[in-house]
Order: sequence, then C-alpha cells, then structure tokens
Amino acid sequence: MTMLNNMGEGSSLTQTLANQTASECKKMGLSVAQLALASAIDVERLHSIMDGKATEITLREIAGLAIGLGTSPSVLLGDS
Repeated sequence: MTMLNNMGEGSSLTQTLANQTASECKKMGLSVAQLALASAIDVERLHSIMDGKATEITLREIAGLAIGLGTSPSVLLGDS
C-alpha cells in the first residue's frame, strides 16, 4: 500500500505518520534502534519513515510501527 491518493494527500499522510511515530516514540522513551527492533523494520528504513522521506510505506510497516509503539495504526495516521 502506498500512502498516496488522487487528491495529492500522500505527502501529508507520510508527514503525519512521521510526526505521530516520533511523538509516540518520545512518549514511550524509545530510541529509533529500539523501535526498529520492536517493529521489525530496518533502522535505515525507519529513519526514512520518521524523516517523512519514505515512499510507498506498506501496511506491514504501519502495523509493525503500531505494534512496536503499543498503539493503533489509526493513531499513527492521525485519526485519533
């Protein structure tokens, strides 16, 4: 799944995911390396996601982040 749609909202969803992931990570006191391990996402890829530079973010990655952060995918996508 890519986080793009016909209305050009892909970058805003990507940025929302990046912001929410960073916020939840800080709230839980997790380092990027710890979140990478907990979410089963490579550290470099996780940095790319958290920097808002990642493209074509998969459902598996969103689910992994949610599990690693103990939250729901909807929270990470700004629907809380």
